[in-house]
Amino acid sequence: MIGQQMHRRNAMPGVVVTVLVATVVSPLNATMIVVALPQARLEFRAGLGASSLLVTGYLVAMAVLPPIGGRLGDRWSRRSLLLAGLAVFGAGALAGAVAPSLAALVACRLAQAAGGALAFPNALAILRERVTLRRRGLGFGFVGAAMALAAAAGPPLGQLLVSHWGWRWVFAVNVPPVAVAIALGWRSLPRVPESSQPAAEASDAARAGRARLRLSSGLAAAALALGLSNLALYAALVGTPLLLTTASGATQSGLLLTALLATAALAAPIAGRVADLRGRRAVAVGGLCVLAAGFLPMAAAGEHLGLRAMAAGLAIAGLGLGASSTAIQVGGIEAVGTAASGAAAGLLGTCRYVGGAAGSSILPLAVVLAPGRPLNALFGVAVVAALLATVASARLAGPAPRTSRLSGRARINSGVEYP
Repeated sequence: MIGQQMHRRNAMPGVVVTVLVATVVSPLNATMIVVALPQARLEFRAGLGASSLLVTGYLVAMAVLPPIGGRLGDRWSRRSLLLAGLAVFGAGALAGAVAPSLAALVACRLAQAAGGALAFPNALAILRERVTLRRRGLGFGFVGAAMALAAAAGPPLGQLLVSHWGWRWVFAVNVPPVAVAIALGWRSLPRVPESSQPAAEASDAARAGRARLRLSSGLAAAALALGLSNLALYAALVGTPLLLTTASGATQSGLLLTALLATAALAAPIAGRVADLRGRRAVAVGGLCVLAAGFLPMAAAGEHLGLRAMAAGLAIAGLGLGASSTAIQVGGIEAVGTAASGAAAGLLGTCRYVGGAAGSSILPLAVVLAPGRPLNALFGVAVVAALLATVASARLAGPAPRTSRLSGRARINSGVEYP
Protein backbone atom coordinates (compact mmCIF):
# COMPACT_ATOMS: atom_id res chain seq x y z
CA MET A 1 0.00 0.00 0.00
CA ILE A 2 2.79 2.44 0.91
CA GLY A 3 4.58 1.58 -2.31
CA GLN A 4 1.43 2.26 -4.32
CA GLN A 5 0.96 5.63 -2.63
CA MET A 6 4.58 6.62 -3.34
CA HIS A 7 4.21 5.57 -6.98
CA ARG A 8 1.02 7.64 -7.25
CA ARG A 9 2.76 10.74 -5.83
CA ASN A 10 5.76 10.30 -8.12
CA ALA A 11 3.47 9.93 -11.15
CA MET A 12 1.40 13.04 -10.43
CA PRO A 13 3.66 15.57 -12.23
CA GLY A 14 3.44 13.55 -15.42
CA VAL A 15 -0.33 13.21 -15.04
CA VAL A 16 -0.67 16.97 -14.49
CA VAL A 17 1.38 17.85 -17.59
CA THR A 18 -0.55 15.36 -19.74
CA VAL A 19 -3.93 16.62 -18.51
CA LEU A 20 -2.94 20.26 -19.04
CA VAL A 21 -1.74 19.67 -22.60
CA ALA A 22 -4.86 17.64 -23.41
CA THR A 23 -7.15 20.41 -22.16
CA VAL A 24 -5.38 23.49 -23.58
CA VAL A 25 -4.57 22.41 -27.15
CA SER A 26 -8.21 22.63 -28.25
CA PRO A 27 -8.94 26.23 -27.09
CA LEU A 28 -5.47 27.34 -28.21
CA ASN A 29 -5.96 26.03 -31.73
CA ALA A 30 -9.54 27.28 -31.92
CA THR A 31 -8.26 30.88 -31.73
CA MET A 32 -4.71 30.58 -33.11
CA ILE A 33 -5.84 29.52 -36.59
CA VAL A 34 -7.67 32.80 -37.24
CA VAL A 35 -4.52 34.81 -37.96
CA ALA A 36 -3.21 32.09 -40.31
CA LEU A 37 -6.28 32.16 -42.59
CA PRO A 38 -5.20 35.04 -44.90
CA GLN A 39 -1.83 33.49 -45.77
CA ALA A 40 -3.25 29.98 -46.22
CA ARG A 41 -6.06 31.34 -48.38
CA LEU A 42 -3.59 33.16 -50.64
CA GLU A 43 -1.28 30.16 -50.98
CA PHE A 44 -4.10 27.81 -51.96
CA ARG A 45 -6.02 30.50 -53.92
CA ALA A 46 -9.15 29.61 -52.01
CA GLY A 47 -12.35 31.56 -51.57
CA LEU A 48 -13.43 33.06 -48.27
CA GLY A 49 -16.16 30.48 -47.70
CA ALA A 50 -13.86 27.53 -48.34
CA SER A 51 -11.13 28.83 -46.06
CA SER A 52 -13.65 29.49 -43.27
CA LEU A 53 -14.16 25.73 -43.06
CA LEU A 54 -10.85 25.62 -41.19
CA VAL A 55 -12.61 27.41 -38.33
CA THR A 56 -16.22 26.27 -38.56
CA GLY A 57 -15.42 22.62 -39.26
CA TYR A 58 -13.16 22.47 -36.23
CA LEU A 59 -15.72 24.12 -33.95
CA VAL A 60 -18.60 21.92 -35.14
CA ALA A 61 -16.54 18.76 -34.63
CA MET A 62 -15.49 19.94 -31.16
CA ALA A 63 -19.16 20.55 -30.32
CA VAL A 64 -20.39 17.15 -31.53
CA LEU A 65 -17.66 14.63 -30.71
CA PRO A 66 -16.60 15.08 -27.02
CA PRO A 67 -19.54 13.10 -25.51
CA ILE A 68 -18.66 10.21 -27.79
CA GLY A 69 -14.98 10.39 -26.82
CA GLY A 70 -15.84 10.54 -23.13
CA ARG A 71 -18.31 7.67 -23.40
CA LEU A 72 -15.72 5.49 -25.13
CA GLY A 73 -13.24 6.24 -22.34
CA ASP A 74 -15.80 5.30 -19.69
CA ARG A 75 -16.48 2.02 -21.46
CA TRP A 76 -12.95 0.99 -22.40
CA SER A 77 -9.94 2.87 -21.06
CA ARG A 78 -9.56 6.58 -20.35
CA ARG A 79 -5.79 6.27 -20.44
CA SER A 80 -5.85 4.68 -23.90
CA LEU A 81 -8.39 7.16 -25.29
CA LEU A 82 -6.47 10.14 -23.88
CA LEU A 83 -3.18 9.00 -25.37
CA ALA A 84 -4.85 8.06 -28.66
CA GLY A 85 -6.53 11.46 -28.80
CA LEU A 86 -3.23 13.24 -28.28
CA ALA A 87 -1.61 11.08 -30.95
CA VAL A 88 -4.38 11.86 -33.46
CA PHE A 89 -4.20 15.56 -32.62
CA GLY A 90 -0.41 15.59 -33.06
CA ALA A 91 -0.62 13.67 -36.32
CA GLY A 92 -3.21 16.12 -37.63
CA ALA A 93 -1.00 19.05 -36.66
CA LEU A 94 2.07 17.51 -38.32
CA ALA A 95 0.14 16.72 -41.50
CA GLY A 96 -1.35 20.22 -41.51
CA ALA A 97 2.13 21.72 -41.49
CA VAL A 98 2.87 20.05 -44.85
CA ALA A 99 -0.65 19.97 -46.34
CA PRO A 100 -0.55 20.31 -50.16
CA SER A 101 -4.08 21.70 -50.60
CA LEU A 102 -6.90 23.40 -48.74
CA ALA A 103 -8.97 20.22 -48.76
CA ALA A 104 -6.11 18.34 -47.12
CA LEU A 105 -5.70 21.12 -44.58
CA VAL A 106 -9.40 20.99 -43.68
CA ALA A 107 -9.06 17.22 -43.20
CA CYS A 108 -6.09 17.82 -40.89
CA ARG A 109 -8.13 20.32 -38.86
CA LEU A 110 -10.93 17.76 -38.51
CA ALA A 111 -8.37 15.21 -37.35
CA GLN A 112 -7.19 17.68 -34.72
CA ALA A 113 -10.78 18.20 -33.58
CA ALA A 114 -11.35 14.44 -33.37
CA GLY A 115 -8.17 14.01 -31.35
CA GLY A 116 -9.13 16.85 -29.02
CA ALA A 117 -12.60 15.34 -28.58
CA LEU A 118 -11.01 12.08 -27.45
CA ALA A 119 -8.39 13.66 -25.20
CA PHE A 120 -10.32 16.46 -23.48
CA PRO A 121 -13.15 14.60 -21.67
CA ASN A 122 -10.93 11.68 -20.69
CA ALA A 123 -8.32 14.07 -19.28
CA LEU A 124 -10.96 15.66 -17.03
CA ALA A 125 -12.24 12.23 -15.99
CA ILE A 126 -8.73 11.15 -15.02
CA LEU A 127 -8.28 14.41 -13.13
CA ARG A 128 -11.40 13.59 -11.13
CA GLU A 129 -10.06 10.12 -10.36
CA ARG A 130 -6.63 11.31 -9.28
CA VAL A 131 -7.51 14.36 -7.17
CA THR A 132 -9.19 13.98 -3.80
CA LEU A 133 -12.57 15.57 -3.15
CA ARG A 134 -11.03 18.17 -0.83
CA ARG A 135 -8.77 19.56 -3.57
CA ARG A 136 -10.70 18.72 -6.72
CA GLY A 137 -12.04 22.24 -7.18
CA LEU A 138 -8.51 23.63 -6.98
CA GLY A 139 -7.31 21.12 -9.58
CA PHE A 140 -10.11 21.98 -11.97
CA GLY A 141 -9.46 25.65 -11.27
CA PHE A 142 -5.90 25.40 -12.53
CA VAL A 143 -7.14 23.59 -15.64
CA GLY A 144 -9.73 26.32 -16.22
CA ALA A 145 -7.06 28.99 -15.82
CA ALA A 146 -4.83 27.24 -18.33
CA MET A 147 -7.70 27.01 -20.83
CA ALA A 148 -8.51 30.71 -20.49
CA LEU A 149 -4.86 31.67 -20.95
CA ALA A 150 -4.57 29.36 -23.96
CA ALA A 151 -7.59 30.94 -25.64
CA ALA A 152 -6.19 34.41 -24.94
CA ALA A 153 -2.70 33.46 -26.14
CA GLY A 154 -3.91 31.94 -29.42
CA PRO A 155 -4.12 35.09 -31.60
CA PRO A 156 -0.85 36.74 -30.44
CA LEU A 157 1.05 33.45 -30.64
CA GLY A 158 -0.40 32.77 -34.09
CA GLN A 159 0.52 36.27 -35.23
CA LEU A 160 4.10 35.78 -34.02
CA LEU A 161 4.44 32.48 -35.85
CA VAL A 162 2.85 33.72 -39.06
CA SER A 163 4.93 36.91 -39.12
CA HIS A 164 8.27 35.17 -38.67
CA TRP A 165 7.91 31.68 -40.12
CA GLY A 166 4.63 31.42 -42.02
CA TRP A 167 1.19 29.98 -41.42
CA ARG A 168 2.32 26.33 -41.44
CA TRP A 169 4.02 26.86 -38.09
CA VAL A 170 0.61 27.41 -36.51
CA PHE A 171 0.21 23.67 -36.99
CA ALA A 172 3.81 22.57 -36.41
CA VAL A 173 4.08 24.32 -33.04
CA ASN A 174 1.67 21.76 -31.56
CA VAL A 175 3.84 18.74 -32.23
CA PRO A 176 6.57 19.07 -29.53
CA PRO A 177 4.27 19.63 -26.50
CA VAL A 178 1.91 16.88 -27.65
CA ALA A 179 4.84 14.46 -28.06
CA VAL A 180 6.10 15.29 -24.57
CA ALA A 181 2.61 14.82 -23.11
CA ILE A 182 2.26 11.41 -24.77
CA ALA A 183 5.63 10.28 -23.42
CA LEU A 184 4.83 11.45 -19.90
CA GLY A 185 1.30 10.08 -20.02
CA TRP A 186 2.51 6.68 -21.18
CA ARG A 187 4.63 6.41 -18.02
CA SER A 188 2.39 8.21 -15.53
CA LEU A 189 -1.29 7.75 -16.36
CA PRO A 190 -3.05 5.00 -14.39
CA ARG A 191 -3.67 1.87 -16.41
CA VAL A 192 -6.87 1.10 -14.47
CA PRO A 193 -9.13 3.38 -12.43
CA GLU A 194 -8.17 3.64 -8.77
CA SER A 195 -10.87 1.54 -7.14
CA SER A 196 -10.96 -1.15 -4.50
CA GLN A 197 -14.17 -2.67 -5.90
CA PRO A 198 -14.22 -6.25 -7.14
CA ALA A 199 -14.86 -6.69 -10.84
CA ALA A 200 -18.54 -7.57 -10.45
CA GLU A 201 -19.18 -4.57 -8.21
CA ALA A 202 -17.27 -2.30 -10.56
CA SER A 203 -19.44 -3.50 -13.45
CA ASP A 204 -22.59 -2.75 -11.45
CA ALA A 205 -21.20 0.67 -10.54
CA ALA A 206 -20.43 1.39 -14.19
CA ARG A 207 -24.00 0.54 -15.20
CA ALA A 208 -25.33 2.72 -12.37
CA GLY A 209 -23.01 5.55 -13.40
CA ARG A 210 -24.25 5.43 -16.99
CA ALA A 211 -27.87 5.54 -15.80
CA ARG A 212 -27.00 8.41 -13.48
CA LEU A 213 -25.63 10.35 -16.44
CA ARG A 214 -29.04 10.28 -18.08
CA LEU A 215 -31.00 11.15 -14.94
CA SER A 216 -28.80 13.49 -12.92
CA SER A 217 -30.41 16.90 -12.39
CA GLY A 218 -27.02 18.21 -11.28
CA LEU A 219 -25.39 17.38 -14.61
CA ALA A 220 -28.32 18.87 -16.56
CA ALA A 221 -28.09 22.05 -14.47
CA ALA A 222 -24.33 22.29 -15.03
CA ALA A 223 -24.69 21.74 -18.79
CA LEU A 224 -27.36 24.46 -19.07
CA ALA A 225 -25.44 26.90 -16.88
CA LEU A 226 -22.18 26.36 -18.76
CA GLY A 227 -23.86 26.82 -22.13
CA LEU A 228 -25.61 30.02 -21.05
CA SER A 229 -22.49 31.51 -19.46
CA ASN A 230 -20.51 30.81 -22.64
CA LEU A 231 -23.31 32.43 -24.65
CA ALA A 232 -22.86 35.55 -22.53
CA LEU A 233 -19.07 35.40 -22.95
CA TYR A 234 -19.12 35.12 -26.74
CA ALA A 235 -21.73 37.86 -27.06
CA ALA A 236 -19.21 40.07 -25.24
CA LEU A 237 -16.33 38.87 -27.42
CA VAL A 238 -18.31 39.89 -30.51
CA GLY A 239 -19.70 43.11 -29.06
CA THR A 240 -16.60 44.60 -27.43
CA PRO A 241 -14.73 45.44 -30.67
CA LEU A 242 -17.87 47.11 -31.98
CA LEU A 243 -18.08 49.34 -28.91
CA LEU A 244 -14.76 50.89 -29.87
CA THR A 245 -15.08 53.05 -32.96
CA THR A 246 -11.84 55.04 -32.66
CA ALA A 247 -8.83 54.55 -34.91
CA SER A 248 -7.09 52.59 -32.17
CA GLY A 249 -10.18 50.49 -31.54
CA ALA A 250 -8.62 47.21 -32.70
CA THR A 251 -5.72 47.52 -30.28
CA GLN A 252 -7.95 48.64 -27.43
CA SER A 253 -10.46 45.85 -27.95
CA GLY A 254 -7.67 43.29 -28.00
CA LEU A 255 -6.33 44.59 -24.71
CA LEU A 256 -9.79 44.65 -23.14
CA LEU A 257 -10.61 41.10 -24.19
CA THR A 258 -7.22 39.89 -23.03
CA ALA A 259 -7.92 41.51 -19.66
CA LEU A 260 -11.28 39.72 -19.47
CA LEU A 261 -9.68 36.33 -20.08
CA ALA A 262 -6.72 37.13 -17.81
CA THR A 263 -8.96 37.96 -14.85
CA ALA A 264 -10.90 34.77 -15.57
CA ALA A 265 -7.65 32.81 -15.40
CA LEU A 266 -6.71 34.56 -12.15
CA ALA A 267 -10.06 33.81 -10.53
CA ALA A 268 -10.36 30.15 -11.57
CA PRO A 269 -7.94 28.44 -9.13
CA ILE A 270 -8.90 30.74 -6.25
CA ALA A 271 -12.57 30.04 -6.83
CA GLY A 272 -11.82 26.33 -7.13
CA ARG A 273 -10.27 26.32 -3.67
CA VAL A 274 -13.23 28.25 -2.26
CA ALA A 275 -15.55 25.72 -3.91
CA ASP A 276 -13.68 22.94 -2.10
CA LEU A 277 -14.37 24.67 1.20
CA ARG A 278 -17.84 26.17 0.63
CA GLY A 279 -19.39 24.02 -2.05
CA ARG A 280 -19.79 24.20 -5.83
CA ARG A 281 -23.25 25.78 -5.80
CA ALA A 282 -22.33 28.88 -3.79
CA VAL A 283 -19.30 29.70 -5.96
CA ALA A 284 -21.19 29.08 -9.22
CA VAL A 285 -24.15 31.26 -8.22
CA GLY A 286 -21.92 34.03 -6.88
CA GLY A 287 -19.65 33.98 -9.92
CA LEU A 288 -22.54 34.17 -12.37
CA CYS A 289 -24.05 37.12 -10.50
CA VAL A 290 -20.69 38.89 -10.81
CA LEU A 291 -20.58 38.00 -14.53
CA ALA A 292 -23.99 39.61 -15.07
CA ALA A 293 -22.99 42.68 -13.04
CA GLY A 294 -19.85 43.12 -15.14
CA PHE A 295 -21.82 43.19 -18.40
CA LEU A 296 -24.57 45.45 -17.06
CA PRO A 297 -22.82 48.81 -17.78
CA MET A 298 -22.39 47.87 -21.45
CA ALA A 299 -26.03 46.83 -21.67
CA ALA A 300 -27.12 50.16 -20.19
CA ALA A 301 -24.82 52.60 -22.01
CA GLY A 302 -23.76 50.73 -25.16
CA GLU A 303 -21.35 52.65 -27.38
CA HIS A 304 -21.60 55.70 -25.09
CA LEU A 305 -19.70 53.95 -22.30
CA GLY A 306 -16.24 55.29 -21.54
CA LEU A 307 -13.13 53.17 -22.00
CA ARG A 308 -12.31 53.01 -18.28
CA ALA A 309 -15.84 51.96 -17.35
CA MET A 310 -15.76 49.34 -20.09
CA ALA A 311 -12.43 47.98 -18.85
CA ALA A 312 -13.72 47.80 -15.29
CA GLY A 313 -16.90 46.04 -16.40
CA LEU A 314 -15.06 43.44 -18.46
CA ALA A 315 -12.52 42.83 -15.68
CA ILE A 316 -15.37 42.21 -13.23
CA ALA A 317 -17.09 39.95 -15.75
CA GLY A 318 -13.85 37.98 -16.15
CA LEU A 319 -13.64 37.36 -12.42
CA GLY A 320 -17.20 36.05 -12.42
CA LEU A 321 -16.57 33.92 -15.49
CA GLY A 322 -13.47 32.26 -14.03
CA ALA A 323 -15.16 31.57 -10.71
CA SER A 324 -18.40 30.20 -12.14
CA SER A 325 -16.86 28.08 -14.91
CA THR A 326 -14.66 26.19 -12.46
CA ALA A 327 -17.48 25.48 -10.01
CA ILE A 328 -19.92 24.48 -12.76
CA GLN A 329 -17.42 22.16 -14.45
CA VAL A 330 -16.41 20.26 -11.33
CA GLY A 331 -19.97 20.25 -9.96
CA GLY A 332 -21.33 18.79 -13.18
CA ILE A 333 -18.76 16.01 -13.36
CA GLU A 334 -19.27 15.18 -9.68
CA ALA A 335 -23.04 14.93 -10.25
CA VAL A 336 -22.58 11.48 -11.81
CA GLY A 337 -20.73 8.38 -10.69
CA THR A 338 -17.05 8.06 -11.46
CA ALA A 339 -17.84 5.47 -14.14
CA ALA A 340 -19.62 8.13 -16.21
CA SER A 341 -17.16 11.01 -15.69
CA GLY A 342 -15.85 10.99 -19.23
CA ALA A 343 -19.29 11.18 -20.84
CA ALA A 344 -20.27 13.94 -18.41
CA ALA A 345 -17.13 15.94 -19.25
CA GLY A 346 -17.84 15.47 -22.95
CA LEU A 347 -21.41 16.71 -22.58
CA LEU A 348 -20.21 19.80 -20.71
CA GLY A 349 -17.65 20.43 -23.45
CA THR A 350 -20.36 20.25 -26.09
CA CYS A 351 -22.54 22.72 -24.19
CA ARG A 352 -19.57 25.06 -23.90
CA TYR A 353 -19.07 25.13 -27.68
CA VAL A 354 -22.81 25.31 -28.47
CA GLY A 355 -23.19 28.25 -26.12
CA GLY A 356 -20.23 29.98 -27.72
CA ALA A 357 -21.65 29.47 -31.21
CA ALA A 358 -25.03 30.85 -30.11
CA GLY A 359 -23.42 33.90 -28.51
CA SER A 360 -21.40 34.62 -31.64
CA SER A 361 -24.53 34.63 -33.82
CA ILE A 362 -26.66 37.01 -31.72
CA LEU A 363 -25.45 40.26 -33.30
CA PRO A 364 -27.49 40.01 -36.54
CA LEU A 365 -30.59 39.31 -34.47
CA ALA A 366 -29.83 42.30 -32.24
CA VAL A 367 -29.52 44.53 -35.30
CA VAL A 368 -32.97 43.43 -36.50
CA LEU A 369 -34.75 43.61 -33.15
CA ALA A 370 -33.07 46.78 -31.84
CA PRO A 371 -31.89 48.75 -34.90
CA GLY A 372 -31.20 51.88 -32.89
CA ARG A 373 -29.27 50.26 -30.05
CA PRO A 374 -27.97 46.84 -31.18
CA LEU A 375 -25.01 46.81 -28.80
CA ASN A 376 -27.23 47.54 -25.82
CA ALA A 377 -29.39 44.62 -26.92
CA LEU A 378 -26.36 42.37 -27.42
CA PHE A 379 -25.00 42.95 -23.94
CA GLY A 380 -28.54 42.85 -22.56
CA VAL A 381 -28.80 39.31 -23.89
CA ALA A 382 -25.47 38.55 -22.21
CA VAL A 383 -26.82 39.80 -18.87
CA VAL A 384 -30.03 37.79 -19.21
CA ALA A 385 -28.07 34.65 -20.17
CA ALA A 386 -25.83 35.04 -17.12
CA LEU A 387 -28.85 35.45 -14.84
CA LEU A 388 -30.56 32.39 -16.33
CA ALA A 389 -27.33 30.46 -15.80
CA THR A 390 -27.46 31.59 -12.16
CA VAL A 391 -30.91 30.05 -11.79
CA ALA A 392 -29.73 26.81 -13.39
CA SER A 393 -26.60 26.59 -11.22
CA ALA A 394 -28.75 26.67 -8.09
CA ARG A 395 -29.40 22.98 -8.83
CA LEU A 396 -25.74 22.07 -8.33
CA ALA A 397 -24.64 20.16 -5.26
CA GLY A 398 -24.12 22.10 -2.07
CA PRO A 399 -21.14 21.80 0.27
CA ALA A 400 -20.00 18.42 1.55
CA PRO A 401 -20.94 17.76 5.18
CA ARG A 402 -18.15 18.97 7.46
CA THR A 403 -18.46 15.83 9.56
CA SER A 404 -17.67 13.61 6.59
CA ARG A 405 -14.67 11.36 7.17
CA LEU A 406 -14.33 9.76 3.79
CA SER A 407 -11.13 7.88 3.20
CA GLY A 408 -8.73 9.15 0.58
CA ARG A 409 -9.80 6.43 -1.86
CA ALA A 410 -13.47 7.13 -1.24
CA ARG A 411 -12.88 10.83 -1.88
CA ILE A 412 -11.27 10.02 -5.21
CA ASN A 413 -14.23 7.94 -6.37
CA SER A 414 -17.05 9.87 -4.74
CA GLY A 415 -19.86 10.85 -7.06
CA VAL A 416 -22.41 11.78 -4.41
CA GLU A 417 -24.50 14.90 -4.75
CA TYR A 418 -24.52 16.60 -1.38
CA PRO A 419 -27.77 18.29 -0.37
